[in-house]
Amino acid sequence: MKTKAFTLLVIIGFAAQGFGQNADSIKNVPTNSNWKIFSEVDLGILFSTGGYANYFGLRKGAHSFEMGYHHFPAPNSFFSGKPEEFDLTIEHIYSIHYSYFWNGKTDKGFFTRFMYHNKMQIVTEKSSGISKKLNSDLLGMEIGYVWYVYKGFYLTPRLGALYYIKSPQGRSNKPVQIGNSLYDNDRHKIWDTYFIPTLSIGYSLSI
Repeated sequence: MKTKAFTLLVIIGFAAQGFGQNADSIKNVPTNSNWKIFSEVDLGILFSTGGYANYFGLRKGAHSFEMGYHHFPAPNSFFSGKPEEFDLTIEHIYSIHYSYFWNGKTDKGFFTRFMYHNKMQIVTEKSSGISKKLNSDLLGMEIGYVWYVYKGFYLTPRLGALYYIKSPQGRSNKPVQIGNSLYDNDRHKIWDTYFIPTLSIGYSLSI
């Protein structure tokens, strides 16, 4: 818990540093005043789980307004936290985001993203096949970088942390009875973090 809290403080610190850039550091960056539409695919989710996480939205200058949709089977217990006697599927994550690019003028370079996630997990006891839907809501922050590689195509590494304002195991975070077993996942009680960066590929088009 202390490590997660410290890392979140580091993320917030870097974000504050980005917001605090003075005019001299960005005076030579040309302003992009056009609206853009964009779409991204999370390669980390795609290659680690075979599922998908897609994002799309609008950008203008340093501001980005976004929505996302995820659906994927949870990876191994090390990353997902699920006990070995259960299977875990992220049935959906519906997300809305606002991102701000640190240069203050364009959609390039470092950005900070503020996020809301509505998540449904389906947990299945392997021995009985009995499943239960667990719902949750999260607020969080990411730091990322947009690197344009060819015309409108770009790569975006990101890392971040989300806080459960509604936990999938309820307010008390007690184990949940599913079939003959108790489901208890410490990774999905207070914080959901990805400090090993994930990578997205995207395309942006001026309109």
